[in-house]
Amino acid sequence: MLQVFLSLILSLSISAKDLKDSCEKANANDCFEYAYEMSKRGDQLAPIIYFKKGCDLKDGKSCFALERVNQKLNQTKNSLDLLKKSCDYNFPTGCLHLARHYFKKKSYIEAVESFEKGCKLGLKSSCEEKEKYDTYFSKIIRSAAKDLSESESSDQEIYLRLLKERMSLLEKDCKAEKFESCTMLANNFLFLGNLKDARKWAETSCNNKSPYGCLALGEVEQKEEKLEFTSFEKACDLDLGIGCLRFAQSIEKKNLARSMSFYRRSCQAEIGPSASSCMKYSNYQSRNPKLANKFRELGCKLDKTLCPN
Repeated sequence: MLQVFLSLILSLSISAKDLKDSCEKANANDCFEYAYEMSKRGDQLAPIIYFKKGCDLKDGKSCFALERVNQKLNQTKNSLDLLKKSCDYNFPTGCLHLARHYFKKKSYIEAVESFEKGCKLGLKSSCEEKEKYDTYFSKIIRSAAKDLSESESSDQEIYLRLLKERMSLLEKDCKAEKFESCTMLANNFLFLGNLKDARKWAETSCNNKSPYGCLALGEVEQKEEKLEFTSFEKACDLDLGIGCLRFAQSIEKKNLARSMSFYRRSCQAEIGPSASSCMKYSNYQSRNPKLANKFRELGCKLDKTLCPN
């Protein structure tokens, strides 16, 4: 029994050492894994050092984890900066927490944009909060003052002022070839129901190989009631999971087999892989247990709530 126990300790040490060595070779994910492993062992210093290393290597979950550690230590000076980095580096939970921070500060435009990015990266709770606030702001900006409560009138004034300022800045940045700003500008015009300008800025972004720009253009195509949403396919080709998912959904009734190839790509996408797409493809491959299990495991890894057992 003692020999088995010692072997287990040795294997854990070797595993942790391998993660640390890999981190030192600039493998960002292994910086996170090493920091997390050391935190489970009760180490107080290593998680701070190695979450920071992961964050410096643009691993969003490492930035978020470092922000959480700092919160526990009451070191909140860099909290907002770390949340911004976490979201910028495509960690959806970071976007969700960033959005909540903005909302508390009444920075409504940044809040909605952050909820939207978390949603597009596949986080269900971010989608739910985005939908709630979209509904609220859609109501207040389209309502006469006499139909609003005092607090809604105040929010309307703040929101429209911030939106005007934000869109002016985004247009300036877009013209300076910051194409993520073109996408955000397109999304704002889409929210306002201005399809002409939404298409203009989404095309600018998509034509410059922005996956989110192509996604926005696909959403414009939906509003325009096009027969096919080819821009979703372009977003998928740029490895955006939700782009593959939206295109799969758009062709599923017409071509099931082809749609499943896009659900598979959505599951395995580099940016925001979709757990639900993994499960959909797994079910489709039910006659091939090996393949079905592979994609079910991928789905469970992406979203543990899908596999409680």
